[in-house]
Amino acid sequence: MTGLDVVGVGALNLDYLSRIRMPRGWEHGVEHSVDAATIEALLGQADYRVTLGGSAFNTIHAMALEDAGLRLGYVGVAGRIPLRAPSVVDAMDAYGIDRRFVFADERLGGVCFSVMHDGDRTLFTHAGANTAFADHLDAHFDEVVAYLAGARLIHVTSFLDDRTPGRLLAVLTAVKAANPRALISCDPGHVWCANRTSDIDGILRLSDYLLLNRRERQELAGSFPHGIVKHPHGTEVAGTFLPQVPLPPEEIVDATGAGDVFAAGLLLELAAGPGRLIAGCERGMSLARQELRRTR
Repeated sequence: MTGLDVVGVGALNLDYLSRIRMPRGWEHGVEHSVDAATIEALLGQADYRVTLGGSAFNTIHAMALEDAGLRLGYVGVAGRIPLRAPSVVDAMDAYGIDRRFVFADERLGGVCFSVMHDGDRTLFTHAGANTAFADHLDAHFDEVVAYLAGARLIHVTSFLDDRTPGRLLAVLTAVKAANPRALISCDPGHVWCANRTSDIDGILRLSDYLLLNRRERQELAGSFPHGIVKHPHGTEVAGTFLPQVPLPPEEIVDATGAGDVFAAGLLLELAAGPGRLIAGCERGMSLARQELRRTR
């Protein structure tokens, strides 16, 4: 048993944050899976900042920053990083995040280029080394299952390749069989909601908490009524609407990562007790509000 409180499972990326003009021909406000050439063209723009990223990593990192005394871990693939880019491995070590199942890979790590335009965040994501995750799960299946089954909460976010959902579903199914008390939260994001497969649906059904925005709920067409739905004016959870006053646009510095920080607030409270779902959503909204105002 690992004895960990929360373990994140998801892609690891370098996030390039930009306010360049939105490229033509792309839908605004969603995530697009793109090839290396598209990423290279975007990186040719001068106006961006680079930070560590990946949705599940952002959530675990935000939890670590709250210094709540929780034992945190991560499962994913750390690819090769460009010169002068930050190291996710070093960051995990600095914040005491267990990384025994963060697999090293020689391929270039994932890249997520975020473009802010009229208050919307559009993501251009290249999976890079994250496409090797299915192979690593196959090679270390029993060890990863045992590791996750020893955790109280598992937070899962999407991968862009076709093979990982099936292998991840097999892992999570085995985890639930080994420890039915382990709770799974899943933030599927636009890509998994818009491109559903039987494996993705299997992960969503297995999840105890499903984190969605309004567009993602529409894409799921009501198939998963246990979703926690985030709105600009509040959050729908367990038949209750928790209102909040939206920030005026002039106070929003950057929307990048606000949803991941919401997940951090939710998980911080659920780690204190599974009955703290409403308190978790309220804390998530509070932390997300702070994130919207934060300059990276």
